Amino acid sequence: MLAPLVALLPVTLLLAPAARADDSQGGDSQGGGSQGGGSQGGGTDIGLTVEAYGQQVVGEGPAVGLGARLHPTRATFVVAEGRGAVGGHWIGRGTVGLDLLGASKTLDFTLGLFLGTTGSWAPIGMNTIDPTAGFELGLGLNVGPVRGRYRHADGFRGPLESRLTENEWRLGAELGRFQVFGQYIRFNLGDDQAIGGLGAGASVAF
Repeated sequence: MLAPLVALLPVTLLLAPAARADDSQGGDSQGGGSQGGGSQGGGTDIGLTVEAYGQQVVGEGPAVGLGARLHPTRATFVVAEGRGAVGGHWIGRGTVGLDLLGASKTLDFTLGLFLGTTGSWAPIGMNTIDPTAGFELGLGLNVGPVRGRYRHADGFRGPLESRLTENEWRLGAELGRFQVFGQYIRFNLGDDQAIGGLGAGASVAF
């Protein structure tokens, strides 16, 4: 599972100097990027971004997700997010992390630690709520108004032997302080088989 992520590291390190050079040439003329990028990865400007999305999860039905991402500095972030499917699984978690390329407006490379809870909708008396914790790794690419992001989360649910994994691919466009995006999320919340879903949403930066 981690092999593709390790393979991305050399590419990121090779592209980082060029990205920083481009940013230093264009940063002043663009006013420092006050538009922000928030959770989409548009330059890691200091500020708050709020997002909402809907998606159709295979085998579970429609799901809704909400999230807020705060950048106290260009190199740090705090995220609170939750997602739930009608008649299916739900998860809520908080993440703290670092953007290792915080000075770049072209590339984002993030590492974070998360803690939260997860469970599934079931008849009263059968609901289960389990703790979850782990790490996440993200890679973002920003070209003009186009925003691309891949995020991988890995950890545990409930008992330490019950593994949790999640992979998210997102492609969007920045429209001033707003962004619209489409995404595909594939996750395994401790079950034997991973499930996924397609969706779309929007975010706004403050």
